[in-house]
Amino acid sequence: MCSWIWICKVSNDDAGGDEVILDAPNFIRVYKSGRVERFLPVDFAPPSTDADTGVSSKDVAILPEAGVSARIYLPPRPSGGAHREKLPVLVFFHGGGFCLGSAFDAAVHGHANRLAAGTGAIVVSVEYRLAPECPVPALYGDAWAALQWVAAHAGGQGSEPWLAAHADFGRVHLGGESAGANIAHHAAMRAGAEDPGHGVRVNSLVLIHPYFLGGNNSSETDEMGAALLRELVRLWPVVCRGTSGCDDPWINPVAESAPSLSALGCRRVLMCVAGKDAMRGRGTVYCEELKGSGWCGEVEAWEADGQGHGFHLSLPMSKEAVVQVTVIAEFLSQG
Repeated sequence: MCSWIWICKVSNDDAGGDEVILDAPNFIRVYKSGRVERFLPVDFAPPSTDADTGVSSKDVAILPEAGVSARIYLPPRPSGGAHREKLPVLVFFHGGGFCLGSAFDAAVHGHANRLAAGTGAIVVSVEYRLAPECPVPALYGDAWAALQWVAAHAGGQGSEPWLAAHADFGRVHLGGESAGANIAHHAAMRAGAEDPGHGVRVNSLVLIHPYFLGGNNSSETDEMGAALLRELVRLWPVVCRGTSGCDDPWINPVAESAPSLSALGCRRVLMCVAGKDAMRGRGTVYCEELKGSGWCGEVEAWEADGQGHGFHLSLPMSKEAVVQVTVIAEFLSQG
């Protein structure tokens, strides 16, 4: 079982001369011994019934022995509705460069509440294991396990009553933000080769500001966005040991050695990019390559002009963040 520690600050004396192999100021420090310091602590938010949206949430175990779990969100019953139709399911993965963040962080929790309320979907926000203690591709296995766990409820084997009673297993979607969008992409690729179980198929894929590298990463951005990109490039070989670099198919899905996007296991894709995100161009290239791959599906793209990477978490009530949720809701309502 992989485990990880959270250390807010350690002195040089405590480090015991251990060699630092990555030092990303204000984010993470990794030592050759495997010891990790994280400087962005999770602002834990408990599950609840959200006062603003009426969405209820609770925590569930997926792979208890590995520490993989999820927070599940159930939107409220429409007022005056005597009968509630089955709801779509959105399996969602948080961001954090594969090594930071949590489904239980307050900002991620708030975004999941807004997604559930806006889309009318049951949101399953996955708490996967983190690198570098559990390096890429371990977390892709966690994502697949989460999708299988959801699918098991279609066969009556699941133990979660919200899914068993309310989920429409003909409308199962994958989504994520930043590194979570990368994870969602790989889960959708696997769904093109394997059945997650019980006849469940992935309908749609929602990618928000995906963490993709390789090729030409240049986009119009500010210095903050450029600095973030430099840190993500430096971070990649630490979270994925033995990687071939920024054209590794795990981080560059359009690399020459990557599996063809024609095998993507869904029929619709929504790409959300931010105008000042330094990785915006990679999202655009992904859409272009997908359209030209021979994949038989529909691709939509939406851009938040003038916004940076992950703006919907730092500015959740901004006009662009509200519109982004609306765009996702409209997209999912069509599939």
